Amino acid sequence: MGDRVYLHYRGNDETVAVATGFSWGACLLGFVWALSKRMWFAAFVMLGVSVILMCAGLWGETADLAGTVLGVVFSVVCGMYGNRWHQWTLEQRGYVAI
Repeated sequence: MGDRVYLHYRGNDETVAVATGFSWGACLLGFVWALSKRMWFAAFVMLGVSVILMCAGLWGETADLAGTVLGVVFSVVCGMYGNRWHQWTLEQRGYVAI
């Protein structure tokens, strides 16, 4: 924990540090975290899944419980993979690991 991967953009001297491991920001803030990292597609998907889970919770008591459980699971998955998604997005933009 606390390790970082450094990515460098070849066009200029910009270097970005991406944390490794669990991302508490992605877990707790979801699509807002993705927007802050300029991960537009990930933010759109995270918002869509969150809205679907919220709507599922409006259908009744059993669906409410299932929606809550699935929402927590989705948040944990976002936390587990958030930093990997951030690194992948930067690599797609032309950043290279140094």
